[in-house]
Amino acid sequence: MGKTRMNLEKRFDPKVGVMFGALILFSLIVTFRMNNYTVLVVNMALINMITAYGLSIMLGMCGQLVFSGVAFMGIGAYLTANLCSGRLGFTLPGTVSIVVSVFLTALIALATGALFLRLKNSFCTFATLGFVQVLYTLFLNYEPAFGGPKGIPEIRTLSVGGFIFDSYKKWYFLLLICVLIIAGLVERIRRTSLGRSLASIRDNEIAAQTLGVDIYRTRVIAFVIAGAFAGLSGSLLAQHNRFISGDQFSFAKSTTIVIMSMLGGINSTPGIFVGALIVTFLPEVLRGLDKYLMFIYGIAVIIMMIFMPMGIGGAVSDFLKNMRRKRKLKQPEI
Repeated sequence: MGKTRMNLEKRFDPKVGVMFGALILFSLIVTFRMNNYTVLVVNMALINMITAYGLSIMLGMCGQLVFSGVAFMGIGAYLTANLCSGRLGFTLPGTVSIVVSVFLTALIALATGALFLRLKNSFCTFATLGFVQVLYTLFLNYEPAFGGPKGIPEIRTLSVGGFIFDSYKKWYFLLLICVLIIAGLVERIRRTSLGRSLASIRDNEIAAQTLGVDIYRTRVIAFVIAGAFAGLSGSLLAQHNRFISGDQFSFAKSTTIVIMSMLGGINSTPGIFVGALIVTFLPEVLRGLDKYLMFIYGIAVIIMMIFMPMGIGGAVSDFLKNMRRKRKLKQPEI
């Protein structure tokens, strides 16, 4: 019994399960009391979370900052938009278009990752910045594939087995399930040999290489997984909104995804959930201050880096560790 429990704890952190259970319960209770617009904002947060979880693999596990998540999100969105709008002369079912879009996005991530990850650290980061800007320009201006400034309208919404996702609340439950599956995958990866290899690369590349870790191959695998997550996020966004335009995949959006991950905690799965909700709702709370939003984000990042460098999730984890340590110290010796 004891061994079984230890094996379970190695595969999945019970604290993560408890925290996610609390978050799910809270979100389900709140959802039934929210109007359509608020549910829409929550849905946008859930879609962004999927991309942010991909970033957590690259930045949190591997220690490599990349901005390419939004670019892959755009690729997944436009692939789905073309497949589901009849622009190609045919229309695929929504579920099939998601699978095709994620697969093709992963292939593009493999090709670009194989190139970018030959560069070291900040050089790789700047390469992904350039990649975002190139695709953003194409999305806005190349009309045959991306609809130009007008974007692509009339995208068919998702239907599964005759069940049509024709309301924001129906989408909410689907997106919540997707987020929980992705979060579970991230936690699983963290506890596999891949996760341990990524952590060793993050902590000390020379030591990782000495231990036999293929640094380049391992980083490329992580990049492909992150790209596939972002492609899924974009595919769901296209069918949720039924409209896609290039301005949804700008450098500002890339920065927002990074802030979500850092605010929640790049190594905290529940923390990213919270960070994405905060950053998505912040513009709604600060409506009327849109011009100063990036300024506010910047100040928040500076304060966070000084007082909570590991984000909300890291701060909560440290607090709980300190509480347990104090409790042990108070226990009388037998």
